[in-house]
Amino acid sequence: MKCVFRGIYQQVDQARFKMAQEEDLQEISKYLDSSQAITDKITYHVFDTREGKQNADPNHSISRASARTEEMAIYRFWTTSDDPHFPHEITHLIAHAWAEPYEWETDLDTWDNKVIRKTIKMVSTSFMQEGLAIAVDDIVFHRRLLENGELKFIDEWCQTQLDQIPTLDKCVNMAGFNSLENKVVVPFSASLSKYLLRQFGLPRYKNMYIQIKETFTPQQNVAVIENVYQKDQLTLLTEWEERLSA
Repeated sequence: MKCVFRGIYQQVDQARFKMAQEEDLQEISKYLDSSQAITDKITYHVFDTREGKQNADPNHSISRASARTEEMAIYRFWTTSDDPHFPHEITHLIAHAWAEPYEWETDLDTWDNKVIRKTIKMVSTSFMQEGLAIAVDDIVFHRRLLENGELKFIDEWCQTQLDQIPTLDKCVNMAGFNSLENKVVVPFSASLSKYLLRQFGLPRYKNMYIQIKETFTPQQNVAVIENVYQKDQLTLLTEWEERLSA
């Protein structure tokens, strides 16, 4: 991994940041069984202002950190008082290498409230991409999820709002995913991924992950999931809920 610092950082802080990323990368690579050839391609661009990150980010995202799979790069706003660890975006890049990406045209929101129409290269759907990254945060690093100013583990989020959890056909594609409250659909995507990974293993999860696409209908994607796990979506969700209760 290569780190490029854009701003005023002391050498000791650069070294601390780089070490944190290498530690996270090693743990994620081990868990997701990724190759050295993939991890060597990652470039981390670090900015000392949020505006610097937003302007340099090819998609001009408002978020503090963004993974850009086309160039295998991460753009992140980081101050030296912040925790240098943030494994989430690394997971996105590693999972993107699981299969040959497909192209998908969509509207992207930007930090300056402009909408960019862009064709991007995807693997899986946004629901499962976010689900995997946050599930790895939980499983490997025991990190809590921050939503609406509250910090909880993903299973805790879901336990308190099971009555709001949608069926997969309502959220597996981007349109459905974006139509729901973040504090509901984001923990759900992560907790479900965590359950699938732990209950059925990484190989089967990968098989499902790389087959579903934003260019498919929600019903087609649900059919893929049901075929991989040999269970209908209601059975899968019922068993996931039972595991939460246990």
